[in-house]
Amino acid sequence: MVLLILFPRVEKDLCQGFIDSIQAEDPTPRFYHQHASFIEARKHYQEHPEEYEGVSMTQIRDAFKTKGSVAHDLGAMPKGHPLRNVSDYAWYNNNYWVDLFPKLMMRVLRNVKFTGDIEFLKQNWETLKFGLDSLLKLDFDDDGLPEGYPDEVKNTFDNLVLFGADAYDATQFLGGCQAMIKMAQMLKDKKGEAHIRKVFDKGWNSLEQLWCEKKNKKGEKLEYYITCYDPKTGNKNTDVWTNQLDALWYLISIGEEPFIPEDRAKKILKTIYRNNHSFMGWAMCKTENGQPVESDQGKDVYTTSNYVFAQLLDYYGMVKESKEVYKHMDRVVFDYANSMITPDNLRAELEKEMGESAPGPHYIVAAYPRPGAVWTHLVMNHVKDLQAKTNSRTIESKDLMPFFGELLEGP
Repeated sequence: MVLLILFPRVEKDLCQGFIDSIQAEDPTPRFYHQHASFIEARKHYQEHPEEYEGVSMTQIRDAFKTKGSVAHDLGAMPKGHPLRNVSDYAWYNNNYWVDLFPKLMMRVLRNVKFTGDIEFLKQNWETLKFGLDSLLKLDFDDDGLPEGYPDEVKNTFDNLVLFGADAYDATQFLGGCQAMIKMAQMLKDKKGEAHIRKVFDKGWNSLEQLWCEKKNKKGEKLEYYITCYDPKTGNKNTDVWTNQLDALWYLISIGEEPFIPEDRAKKILKTIYRNNHSFMGWAMCKTENGQPVESDQGKDVYTTSNYVFAQLLDYYGMVKESKEVYKHMDRVVFDYANSMITPDNLRAELEKEMGESAPGPHYIVAAYPRPGAVWTHLVMNHVKDLQAKTNSRTIESKDLMPFFGELLEGP
């Protein structure tokens, strides 16, 4: 949102670059994960090819870029050639991730609605439809929710073990489909709209298999989408995932009606607020009984996720709870970090590491998400005001376009 507000031309170029990556293809094999990072692993691959027979090569050696996938990035600053090389990230093979395309769809709709640049959409519409059809090829169990390859990393949360349909990817996918439906309506593509709506309906019906209402060991009522479920095996992961409503936050911030009913969204937010709290903030995941999960990434507190969570709480009328989340993030920024280098994700509790005299805060990755959170909070409030004024959940482009100028001009 910050780029779109302050540097709209840069945002347009970046968005175009990601769209162009859908049609891009580079079959050149390259190493991934451990083999990309450690020369010893590559040497082992070269000297012992027999040990790789019958082994999945997806995360070892695979194509640089497959056609139909969205690039993970448009180049890495420390290496390569930014804005020329794409998908320089090689820790995992993101050609088969299922969350990159839906996020791009919502981003395109956001940019079009706030700028009114319908020509941008017209020029890219066929590529976007091709991207959706490509993503659907990763729906191997045909339940309407692309789950990606089993036993492989399949989204941005590259250290969470997932299987079958999962709450984050499922809602991201439905959010992306909703954005595509809106863009089809903008272009009066009735055939495309009918196809995408059919895709959405099938996925929506399958999302229900993740819904859970139960009491945990503490006697607390939980109502939420479980982390993941495999209909083929019946396996379930009943952890509570803080990011399961991220797509709703995106849709609300661009004036689109959320696909999850308000009463259910509130139930989920209440469950997350009660269950996932830790000293530093709200952990990405916790077990249904409020305990840390096995994954280190799942245990962590993500500042960006907490800001999204706070803004959803505020939007749905849980203002007191929203302020409490913001309070935790202010402590992270101003007490444990500094205003220019803020942890993007950090350990949920104070920990004592070797050489330290007392437990303290520890972060994993540094970033600076707070300014973006300020901007998006203002946008969310503006959307909510417009919804009250127009008595409609959907805010059209003509009503959104003036806001950035008014925001920058000030009172």
